[in-house]
Amino acid sequence: MSIVSLLFFSLFFFNLHCSLCDKYGGWQSAHATFYGGGDAYGTMGMWGARGYGNLYSSGYGIDTAALSTTLFNNGVSCGSCYELRCDNVHQWCLPGTITITATNLCPPNPSLPNDNDGWCNSPNQHFDLSQPVFEHIAQYKAGIVPISFRR
Repeated sequence: MSIVSLLFFSLFFFNLHCSLCDKYGGWQSAHATFYGGGDAYGTMGMWGARGYGNLYSSGYGIDTAALSTTLFNNGVSCGSCYELRCDNVHQWCLPGTITITATNLCPPNPSLPNDNDGWCNSPNQHFDLSQPVFEHIAQYKAGIVPISFRR
């Protein structure tokens, strides 16, 4: 194989790898809210979609999230893991990241505007977390925070 062919071949695979990293490994923007109280174990959010049953006794604990319609993608994203971090531009963000499993749909409410309680409406990218998990990346009083996430 000539050096030119080898260089072309290497550049092709590098570009393919980089485009896949952007799609599946790069950070994207979204928002996060929380449901339930400080004791998420007894909330209705513990029951997942797609046959997960009781998420706590199945081993998922509270490290799960309901995804907005856009992210849920008709259930295709169910079972996917996401790493989330609060965007530090927000005054109530805490350092660090969390890893959650997508187990449910955050129901849209088209009667509400997308930027005022209609967080799960399409085309928003949104994660609805249990309160204890939310409080690993942001303070309770924030209620909703801008986040970055990657799959």
